[in-house]
Amino acid sequence: MVIIGGYLPFLKQTQMEDKNRIKQLEEQLANKHTYIHEIHTLQCSDGELHLGYGDKNECLVFNVDTFYKDLPSIITMVAKENTKQQEMYADMIKESLKEL
Repeated sequence: MVIIGGYLPFLKQTQMEDKNRIKQLEEQLANKHTYIHEIHTLQCSDGELHLGYGDKNECLVFNVDTFYKDLPSIITMVAKENTKQQEMYADMIKESLKEL
């Protein structure tokens, strides 16, 4: 004869631990992307480009060889996005001037 009642508290505790672990993992996945508003430090050494950002002195590190190869694509994408942003701001300024 198996007494299940004795294992019930253990099972409930295990379920809570599992739920807590799932919550931890979900939070880690949610924080997978980092938005960097401004870079406050640029430094190169030992074949690496270090970009410092954030209030906690966080750092993003690139291999310069790989970064250099990707640079043409990065510049093209950033230039196109910047043009769109500048056009948007120019349109907003024009609309504001019409209202005066």
